[in-house]
Amino acid sequence: MTELLYLLIIAVWVCLLFAAMSLYVWYVEKEKIRDNLDRYIPPWKILKQKTSRKALVHGWMDDLAPVGKRIRILTEDDELEELLTKAGYPFQMSVQRLHGAKVLGALGGFLIGLFWMTVGLPLDIFMLTFGPVLGYLSPKWIIQRTARKRQEQIRYELPDFLDMMSITLSAGMPLDEAISCYVDTADGPLCEELERLLQEIRFGVRRETAYRSLMKRTDSPDLEALIQSLIQAHNLGTPVARIVARQAEEMRRIRMERAKEAAGKAAPKISLVTGLFIAPSIMMLILAAVIYNYVLKNGLFGF
Repeated sequence: MTELLYLLIIAVWVCLLFAAMSLYVWYVEKEKIRDNLDRYIPPWKILKQKTSRKALVHGWMDDLAPVGKRIRILTEDDELEELLTKAGYPFQMSVQRLHGAKVLGALGGFLIGLFWMTVGLPLDIFMLTFGPVLGYLSPKWIIQRTARKRQEQIRYELPDFLDMMSITLSAGMPLDEAISCYVDTADGPLCEELERLLQEIRFGVRRETAYRSLMKRTDSPDLEALIQSLIQAHNLGTPVARIVARQAEEMRRIRMERAKEAAGKAAPKISLVTGLFIAPSIMMLILAAVIYNYVLKNGLFGF
């Protein structure tokens, strides 16, 4: 019995040794095959990589860009460049890709209209006719909406930036270091624009030129007033901390007035909703209750 147990243990160890040797041989052969692939077929790794959907769409846009550039209906290069600048170049877009996106949107609108007509849904002729037009203009509309939202976000972040600048400048910190401190601690479109401003100044661009470049990239009257004050302070040597503190106080007053204006505009909208939906619903409930009581009292319809 003991000899049989020893034989079993020896057999297990032999099997484990054979498995280890087989694994080692497999690993060596795998490395040889990989080396041969790298030596004789260099692009095989690239062929194995999966192309993302975003890269695929960008490739289509780049291919269709020459066609879209020939069609300049309601889309000029200067206008598109300005929109992309104010939108922060979203989705890795450029003017060339935006031209390709127009053609891609037109083709998508045509396919949707064709599917709409094939299925037999209502307004099929309308969709087939105007679907390509809507698809052609939709990339520009999306960029316009993105630019509008980004500029609104900049206006929303500006008072907080001014408060922090007022505190740091009053503590004796230089202007560039104060802006850099805000860039390091904050996040958002205003932070991105200020970071680009600092990069331009560090690369040797004149301060006034960098300020005016920031004004071109934004569409906020409040930020423009601040930049104009900074340019004047730089040219005249006026203390910046006092200007920023005054701008912060003025910004808080403007924000309060805008909130009051938005509240005043909301009252007529609430009244409109009340008059169109809530009041008729209440009248219908009252009328239904009156009719129900009349039916019960007179015993109509067998009740």
